[in-house]
Amino acid sequence: MKKILRFIVLIILTAGAIFYLRQQPENYSSLANKIDIQTNKVLTSFGITDDNIIKNFRIQKRTQTAKWIQFIKEINTDKKTADIITEIKISLSEFGVEVDFDKTLNLLTVSKNGNILNKILFLQVKPLKYKAAIIIDDVGYKKDELENFLSLGVPLTFSILPFEKYSVYLNDKLKKQNCEFLLHQPMEPEGYPKINPGKAAILLNMSAEEIEKKVKKNLTNVDGAIGMNNHMGSAFTQDKTKMEEFLKVVKEKNLIFVDSFTSPKSTAYKTAKAMGIPTLQNEIFLDIEDNSEYILKQLSLFKKRIKKDGSCIAIGHIHKKNLPPALSKIIPEFEKEEITFLTISEYLKSQQKSGTTNGH
Repeated sequence: MKKILRFIVLIILTAGAIFYLRQQPENYSSLANKIDIQTNKVLTSFGITDDNIIKNFRIQKRTQTAKWIQFIKEINTDKKTADIITEIKISLSEFGVEVDFDKTLNLLTVSKNGNILNKILFLQVKPLKYKAAIIIDDVGYKKDELENFLSLGVPLTFSILPFEKYSVYLNDKLKKQNCEFLLHQPMEPEGYPKINPGKAAILLNMSAEEIEKKVKKNLTNVDGAIGMNNHMGSAFTQDKTKMEEFLKVVKEKNLIFVDSFTSPKSTAYKTAKAMGIPTLQNEIFLDIEDNSEYILKQLSLFKKRIKKDGSCIAIGHIHKKNLPPALSKIIPEFEKEEITFLTISEYLKSQQKSGTTNGH
């Protein structure tokens, strides 16, 4: 009799446990997370990175039968959405989920048993028609020249000379303004020592160790630089071996390098490219002569090259008094003709996305 009672109790407990488990909502959170990881892989394969993601958040969701974390993304992209959706559908086929795309809203939803686990909203970005980048060199000598350029209201990239009187002060000021800046690395010019690049320069008679030590010291003075470009250097940049020694530091620090192109025989751009360093090359100096007529002529040439090639990089100098008013005059014309000003890092990214190189 006791055995029968135990058996009945066991059946009741088992039935109760089954009933209880059936009443518990199914947890889809792990599935939603796997889908998010998989869709991220597809997005990355299309060149869509964190820079493209405007919003990325998670919401706890629950119904009587299910609970999960819902993943939501809003993405800016100029890629063809249809191609992305096709790849996502293929990649999620193993998960047994429903993948839907609303063309009107540009919204992708991934569901399981009617529960939306993941949402991706695609916001189509119109590709930039024309792109311009300007580097302002020789920052560090004087305290009060920077404001003339900051007040122009367009993104510029500044290049700071190390260990000058106001290098650290202007470095801090640019950081506070969230402006992008480079280390303006002095290099040996033709005509050295009569033409003196300064105490922070790297010279052809230096060993690889001396070059490394000097450049790393300069980087500590220009803290937060996203890259480097050369100050002078018409002799140094012609020497491929010496450029390789210098560029090893650039690569080690994961920085951008811009060849100021102070000599037509410069090996800097090609050497950096061959070493896998993100690199660009200056295409026009705006202010070799500090007079309005000359600078406006150079800016006109700058605009022509942009319209011809789609993009162009120019260099100006912070101490040239006629450059800010000339830029102020020409910027509205550039914007009217759909030329967008970019910082050096933005310009480089746009070139990489479009598959073009600085040399066009």
